[in-house]
Amino acid sequence: MFSLFISAFILGMIANLHCVGMCGPIALAIPLNRSSKIEIIVGILQYNFGRILTYSTLGFIIGFIGLGINLIGILQWISIISGVGIILYAWRKYLFQGKSFQVFNTNFLHRFTSKNMGKILKNRSPLKLFLFGMLNGLLPCGMVYTALITSVIAGTPILSAFTLFFFGLGTLPGMILITFYANKITTRFRGKINKVLPYLVTLIGALIIIRGLNLNIPYLSPKATIDNKTMEMKIIPCHPTKQKNQ
Repeated sequence: MFSLFISAFILGMIANLHCVGMCGPIALAIPLNRSSKIEIIVGILQYNFGRILTYSTLGFIIGFIGLGINLIGILQWISIISGVGIILYAWRKYLFQGKSFQVFNTNFLHRFTSKNMGKILKNRSPLKLFLFGMLNGLLPCGMVYTALITSVIAGTPILSAFTLFFFGLGTLPGMILITFYANKITTRFRGKINKVLPYLVTLIGALIIIRGLNLNIPYLSPKATIDNKTMEMKIIPCHPTKQKNQ
């Protein structure tokens, strides 16, 4: 399971590149107290941990899907299918010739977040930045959806929540830098990042596929079997310890 958390963290780091192009305007709109660097850093952390809390909550909710899958013993297949789906998402612009499509209608999320973000910006509550970050976590984002798909294979709500937590931690360094330097990021630089992003997301998809192939590779693809009594998937240590002769 540790390997899944690492993959989620790396995915979060990759998502930073996506955020350079997508989250710059939002980063500039954060109502920070810029009277000192300490105030700025405290405000940024409040905002981002609010966002990470939302990610973790979404992971916990979607984790119930993984719990059901775990009980019927097809979690490995879901891992492979999820990895393939992530790779298809990475190359969607080329595969679908630039045509955009939506699996789910997310217009209601845009309306909900936009309406309430406006209210929070006018609020003087000390939790304003934390709440602003929580709402930001609800904004439709392909990288967050990718992380949620990844979290399903964790198998339980708690582990899925931790998967999204590590994803959020991975996004933290980039979001801090974006908050400070969003107005200095050029269109040309964003274009270069967008060219690299599909390859990095493909790497994450490949790692998730390898995990589901049950190759008995330590940390990367641990061996798993199904308990015939409970129908739950059990991870077998890659290097079991030898029992001493009595």
